[in-house]
Amino acid sequence: MQQKPVQDYGVFLGINANQANRLDDYRMVVIEPSEFTEDQIKQLQADGKTVYGYLNIGTIESYRPYYARFQDLALGVYENWPDEKWIDVSSPVWQGFIIDELGKQVAEMGLDGFFLDNADVYYQYPTREVFVGLVAILKGLKTYDITLIINGGDAFVSECINAGIALSLFDGINQETVFTSIDFENNTYGEQTEEERAYFQAYLAKAKASGLAVYLLEYRANQELAKEIDAYCEENGFFWFNAESLDLE
Repeated sequence: MQQKPVQDYGVFLGINANQANRLDDYRMVVIEPSEFTEDQIKQLQADGKTVYGYLNIGTIESYRPYYARFQDLALGVYENWPDEKWIDVSSPVWQGFIIDELGKQVAEMGLDGFFLDNADVYYQYPTREVFVGLVAILKGLKTYDITLIINGGDAFVSECINAGIALSLFDGINQETVFTSIDFENNTYGEQTEEERAYFQAYLAKAKASGLAVYLLEYRANQELAKEIDAYCEENGFFWFNAESLDLE
């Protein structure tokens, strides 16, 4: 008899189906759908898991098979991520691809939801056109009737909350590095500054008050800090995952 999952939430974008045992202890998991088949996803769900699939809506990675099709829509290099470029989400061509092609393909795998990355394109390019483009993408993905979680994107999410449209577009948010920090230059991990932590905690309180589910993704929090995060999340009804590294394996 299989043991029931003992942890609520895990983000494992760096694994493939051959490493699916890494997911055994988790009730909700985020995976890279291109590394799993529809049958493998069904098996994870049969094992009692809620499975979210990663979908990158705001940047384009050079290793994706569709990169050449859309590289002319690139806006600029994503700092600290040399294989990624910000994409023009206001383009109907990109919107159509994400909604009707890539999104449809991933949704048809039977996932419980999308883990939507890089709505931060609106922070980098804060124009009305970019905001409207992201809204159009979310409205399109909503038609698949699955849960939508936005990773990061606090500037965009905050504007949606202020406009009273957040819950009509997505169901929850995942925020990285509320309590921990990443030194990309030295590939090390530490604690977040008090100022940044206060900003994110105020943002997460705002998201909670608006009815959104809240998830945290931290990196290599030590035992003492992990206890603090546990208490914070338990008090607020949030979920969190303590990743070993950016590889998310």
